[in-house]
Amino acid sequence: MLLKLINFVIGGKKAEKLGNDKPIFERRDFFFVFCVIFIATILGLVFHKLGFSDVTVIAWYILAVQIVALRISGTIVNTIVSVICVIVFNFFFTEPKYTLLAYDSDYFVTFFVMFVVSFLAGLLADQLRKMLRQAETDKARTQILFDTSQLLNKADNSEEIVIVIGMQLRKIHDQGISIALYENEKPRRFFFPESCKKSFESVLEQDCLEWAYRSGKKAGRGSSAYPAAAAKYLPITYSGHTYGVVGILGEGKNSDSDTDGITKAILNQCELALENIKSVEEKEAEKIKVHNERLKANLLRGISHDLRTPLTSISGNASVLLQSGDGLDARTREQLQQDIYDDSNWMINLVENLLAISRLQEGNFQLNYADEVLDDVIDEALVHVDRHISEHTLKVKKSQDMLLVKVDAHLIVQVIINLIDNAIKYSGEGSTICLTTEKSNDVITVSVSDDGPGIPEEEKEKIFEMFYNGKKRVEDSRKSMGLGLALCKSIIEAHGGVLTVETNKSCGVTFRFTLPEAEGIQSDEQ
Repeated sequence: MLLKLINFVIGGKKAEKLGNDKPIFERRDFFFVFCVIFIATILGLVFHKLGFSDVTVIAWYILAVQIVALRISGTIVNTIVSVICVIVFNFFFTEPKYTLLAYDSDYFVTFFVMFVVSFLAGLLADQLRKMLRQAETDKARTQILFDTSQLLNKADNSEEIVIVIGMQLRKIHDQGISIALYENEKPRRFFFPESCKKSFESVLEQDCLEWAYRSGKKAGRGSSAYPAAAAKYLPITYSGHTYGVVGILGEGKNSDSDTDGITKAILNQCELALENIKSVEEKEAEKIKVHNERLKANLLRGISHDLRTPLTSISGNASVLLQSGDGLDARTREQLQQDIYDDSNWMINLVENLLAISRLQEGNFQLNYADEVLDDVIDEALVHVDRHISEHTLKVKKSQDMLLVKVDAHLIVQVIINLIDNAIKYSGEGSTICLTTEKSNDVITVSVSDDGPGIPEEEKEKIFEMFYNGKKRVEDSRKSMGLGLALCKSIIEAHGGVLTVETNKSCGVTFRFTLPEAEGIQSDEQ
């Protein structure tokens, strides 16, 4: 009853509310005040009985006011407790005792001084309490900002940035958070926690979100735009560009200014992080563009350089045949014709490689999958390998099982031809080239090995790059364009396989690639 009376006297018909919607006196606070004043009174009675002066008793009540101020914040509370202490002191320690009267007029001065001192002591204790709480709050928020900065530094893309911001804002507001990240004018939505998604799906919330994005201004609850919305929407904007919008449920006009400040600071960090990601992506895109332009320039230079030799040879040999063909012996004429044929075939292979790899890398190449017998694909490839294979020993070790693969046969034939021709060019005359097929653990593997000089370890990672041809020249002094292995790798990866190279134990290297098995074989085995 006394609790209701106190709150009624202080705040009228409704108890006064603090910033966090807490009444001045809660039931547990009233009990705490009662206990503190009761203990101070008991101690005062004991010291008074022992012959101590009233000043000592008053000190106990001043201490009680300070203790209450450290627990319960507010000037009104401090005033009430100070008045209660004066009344209790008057009731128990002034003549006539156990009444609210005072015979000695000097006591009124004592009461006044006691009230002022108690009030000031309580006020100082209350201020100290507020300072400590503010220090703790500032420390926690500073830690959040520091953690946010650390986490954003580790984020590699915009999605990771959004996740970091959502988690950090969730710690501050303890409310549902929605972040809409716009890419090509279309939002990607993130919710923290996921269970709050329904709160943001109404037509009003969607319209409010879109308005905040288009205008670059805050909207929703507590603002002039869409005030009836359940959430407050804050745009993430940097240098006039809006990256997205943050929605915070339950935030209105009475939101704490410090909370708004730290929210703004976190969003500023988010804006900078997204801008940095955008700058990095633009630099990467520019770098790729420059790299592609450099590749094109190298391609043109390489083609013009490498085509000059076979074209000159074809032109020269053809000229000799035309002008002096009748005077040449049959063996010389046959050699000139063979040279023309070899040079033209080399040019055809070069053009085919260029066309195939450009279409593969642009994503315009359509694979014509079909179930093929691997032995038939290999036999077709062996028909078209370089004629210089006769100068080497070619061993073909096929699996005893019939291997059925799902591939584009024309492209796989091209891969096998390129790998065998590569071994012919670089392993030297008289070397042994071995082609092997096998199946292990439901994986079909094709290997092409040689016993040539091998490939240096530092070049193994580079040989699959376009236009990389290493330091070694082929035997006919015609430099390779460095497209064959790059094309093979692209074709095998397009089939879902892997192309690798490894050094043999004795000498030479082995190129090994995997192919997908046809479903027919798998189903039959099952």
